Amino acid sequence: MKAQVALEYLIIVSFALLVLVPYVLYLNDLSQSYSETNKLTIAKNSVDKLGRNVDWVYSQGEGAKIETEILVPDGVESIEFLNNTIVWKVRTSAGVSDVFYTAVTNVTGSIPTTPGYKIVLIQAFRGYVNVSTG
Repeated sequence: MKAQVALEYLIIVSFALLVLVPYVLYLNDLSQSYSETNKLTIAKNSVDKLGRNVDWVYSQGEGAKIETEILVPDGVESIEFLNNTIVWKVRTSAGVSDVFYTAVTNVTGSIPTTPGYKIVLIQAFRGYVNVSTG
């Protein structure tokens, strides 16, 4: 009799696991997808904010400057300034995605890739704009 109860209990637990495991896997995949979409959205918003401020400072002329706060999400591998393009390389499960903004002038500088909020100083010079963290 005890063996039959144990076998029935094992069958019930196995059936419950059979039903629950696919849902757990689906929710895990959904959560990871949301996390990566959120990471890329944060990176795109930060790059756009940085680029708009670079354009604004450049339009004010030499000597103009502004401080702004941006958020660097987790997974940013590099932040580069290539002539007039700001490029962030963001690691996702599909590989590395480039998030970029093309400014109206040459941009130089550096921003650390450590995740978190950064206070960025943007200064206009003759013919270019410099971006740096304070």
